[in-house]
Amino acid sequence: MSGAPSGVRLGTPFGVPIHLAASWPLFAVFAIVYFGPQIQHAVPELGAGAYVVAAAYVVLLALSVFAHEVAHAVAARASGARVGRIVLDLFGGHTVYEADRLTPGQSALVAVVGPLTNGVLAALVWVVAPVLPDGVPWLLGMAFVWSNAIVAIFNLIPGHPLDGGHLLDALVWRVTGRRDLGLLVSGWAGRLVALGVVAWFALRPLAAGVVPSLFVLGWAGLIAVMLWAGASQAVRHGRHLRAYARVTTRDVLAPVVLVAADTPLSHIPAGPRGAGAVDPIVLVGDADAPAESWLLCEPPADLDPREAASVPASAVAARPRPGWILDTPHLPDLADLVDHMHAASAAVVLVRTSDGVLGGVEASTVAAALRRHGLRP
Repeated sequence: MSGAPSGVRLGTPFGVPIHLAASWPLFAVFAIVYFGPQIQHAVPELGAGAYVVAAAYVVLLALSVFAHEVAHAVAARASGARVGRIVLDLFGGHTVYEADRLTPGQSALVAVVGPLTNGVLAALVWVVAPVLPDGVPWLLGMAFVWSNAIVAIFNLIPGHPLDGGHLLDALVWRVTGRRDLGLLVSGWAGRLVALGVVAWFALRPLAAGVVPSLFVLGWAGLIAVMLWAGASQAVRHGRHLRAYARVTTRDVLAPVVLVAADTPLSHIPAGPRGAGAVDPIVLVGDADAPAESWLLCEPPADLDPREAASVPASAVAARPRPGWILDTPHLPDLADLVDHMHAASAAVVLVRTSDGVLGGVEASTVAAALRRHGLRP
């Protein structure tokens, strides 16, 4: 889960931090400026008070978004995922939770409860609308109904980062058994949705002979950019998972060569050559000593071969970073190994079980293997 956003922390109800992002006031200003004149036209006697009513509508809309995100958070927590926070921002809001912990069914449940919550809110206010007083109360009630209905329907469009995209992801994942394919399909669908937003607000009016306002075009452009960014993130995540599915720890596990401190560099065996070959990791130390005392031997790439015979391994050896040894009951998954390397900030990790050292893994070797299988930097 990513770091906390800038803005105001509103509280921590039911253990989940709620943040009002620094971008949210921009959304509020847009909504007031956009809806104020419409309310003034519908109820002329309000005058400038129409903008106060528009501000009240913004508050109701924020509560609707909050309810939507709380539904996501509750469903995610009930499914066993840790929820990081709820954020109200420029484009409504989002909930940060550990999506990778969920099954396809759980992922679909977390996605669908948000739009369902907005649908329920719209239905409830629709039922009580006939008893609302005429004028501003009725106007706000109907605006609340339609905005919740639109939020529910729009979010069900099948494309990341919308909830419908998460449903599409879960469906493809469930049918194929491949989470990477679900993310790739829903990510590309989300990119089409982003283009569709631009077409709807820009090309459709032009085709009808109407020039769209720059204000609406600017807002539609921001929404399209947000959708494209979210969709692209899903595509990148899908490529990431696909590459990791094709590379195992054994593919990048290198043999360990342990040499004495006075061993000349010319006597250290060279590794295999060729695409995908894994060079041995050379360590300096005593085989009878704990691995924690070993040093990492890294001869300079530009070392003159004629000098290698006179340079001992200890001259180019250094102590690895703390945490470079991974003690594990069995060979770890590559993703877990990479997580350990990141946590330890270690470029080289020694994998050790109760039977001894299995081998070593270099970050550069992992990166090269993943690139060969389509993972882009």
